[in-house]
Amino acid sequence: MAESTRCPHCGALNRAEAEWCGQCYQSLVEPEPEPEPEPEPEPEPVAQAMPEAAVAPAAVDEGAPAASGGDSALASRPIPESAIGTQRGAFKVTEEGIVWTCGRCEAENPIDSLICEVCGAPFAETVRPKVERPQRDPGTAALISLFFPGAGHAYLGLWGQGVARAALSLWALFVVVMSVVQRGDNGSLTIALIFGLIATALWATAAHDAYREARFEENAVLLKGRGFLYLVLGMLMLLMILLTISGLSARN
Repeated sequence: MAESTRCPHCGALNRAEAEWCGQCYQSLVEPEPEPEPEPEPEPEPVAQAMPEAAVAPAAVDEGAPAASGGDSALASRPIPESAIGTQRGAFKVTEEGIVWTCGRCEAENPIDSLICEVCGAPFAETVRPKVERPQRDPGTAALISLFFPGAGHAYLGLWGQGVARAALSLWALFVVVMSVVQRGDNGSLTIALIFGLIATALWATAAHDAYREARFEENAVLLKGRGFLYLVLGMLMLLMILLTISGLSARN
């Protein structure tokens, strides 16, 4: 077994000749101790005091920066050139610093960002261990979703998405049925038509997303994460607006 050394900062194992930690990128090379300053010779006694006019004040450079402590020096320490370009999982070392790659849109974000600056995906979603899913036939997953939305995702083992899509589609169908039952009301027929189109779109989207999930093409999935939440809120607001318009029309 090759010799290795343990990082004193994070405890990760590294090669014995490594100069920096591959996990936390801290330097593994101990700085050479600074030589102790030589004691200054004691001044010789002056027989006669010099006049005050002969004593020149020490020159002070007002533009010189104040002495910085160890913390600021550590924060401004440059990244070793040998570390630039190194990538471990979702993390990558660049000239500007360490960045993490979003698992949803593959955009690079600074290490101190908690959400993706492009799609808004949380940092935890990227570093969360992915659950291994069994290989499934994409065509079968799409076909099952066409019979019932969400069934394809359940077939893939994505039960959370399957239940959510099934509940949303059934709710849209319920709105359509209840609107059709109220015959003679133009507002109810409008609600039935609009939510019928939405239910059809949800059916097709579920089949498409199940096909993409089976092929492990997560970036091509249409409805996921915040998009699903926004869709639910949008449908609720649309229903409230249509019911309000239908109620006002019925009064007139």
